[in-house]
Amino acid sequence: MNATTKFRGHLCALFCVIVWGITFIVSAKLLVVFTPIQTMLLRFFVAYLVLWVLHPKWYFRWQDEVAFLLMSVFSNTLYFMAENTAITYTQSSNVSILVSTAPVLTAILLALTPGSEKPTRNTVLGILVALVGMVMVVLNGAVVLKLNPIGDLLSVGAALSWAVYSLILQRYSSRFSSYLISRKLMFYGILTTLPLLAIEGKPFPISTLFTQPTLLLGLLFLAVLGSALCYVCWNSAADTLGVLQTTMYIYAIPFVTMVSAALYLDETITLMGIGGAVLIVLGMVLSSKTAKAKAE
Repeated sequence: MNATTKFRGHLCALFCVIVWGITFIVSAKLLVVFTPIQTMLLRFFVAYLVLWVLHPKWYFRWQDEVAFLLMSVFSNTLYFMAENTAITYTQSSNVSILVSTAPVLTAILLALTPGSEKPTRNTVLGILVALVGMVMVVLNGAVVLKLNPIGDLLSVGAALSWAVYSLILQRYSSRFSSYLISRKLMFYGILTTLPLLAIEGKPFPISTLFTQPTLLLGLLFLAVLGSALCYVCWNSAADTLGVLQTTMYIYAIPFVTMVSAALYLDETITLMGIGGAVLIVLGMVLSSKTAKAKAE
């Protein structure tokens, strides 16, 4: 693999974490009008249409559809349900920290799975250094976290869901186009969300999208960038860099959210937040150098 290809993989992962870091702020506005399940369905549906335009090629094999369904359940339905529900039980800072433990859980699952990508000692060190930095970024000088068993368990469940998705993705990212995988994820995301919508049984104020342009723009941002393009880029990065190295970028999401909040919500960035950002970069660089040396 040449340097240009790897650089493109890093750019794809970086693009994803920048967009996903901003989606927390955009989602908050949509969740004022729509329920989490309604927001999920709208996001998946629009993303699915966009991906059909980008990749209008039919593919269907029962053996592979099961894998696509499982990846969608873990990366879309279970992940977003657990994360969004957790926010209603506990502090958002708790959720950010616990959900961002996905790289640690991914490394553990990979280590336990025969034939999977194995983390080296330096990679583990890089993961832990970045984890400490991520916690510092999320706290950003705030008070001590308050534990809430239900919310915190749901947050860990979201991280575990993403780790399982990464494990399955590892086996399929080289076999299929990133566009096809992403489109399948959105399709099964719609199918698995519809029953939840029926069970919820709440009014669906979809007309507000056309009466409030900011909501429509927010939905397009979440669906086109946050789901369609980001999933394509993330799956491509996983194929190029490896699942573990790509997952390390998740640690940067709280940093992006912190900067976005400072720019758009006038929140303050403290020395703790800056120090945490430095540790995140240090951990990612350490892990990246280890992966590079191993490849060479």
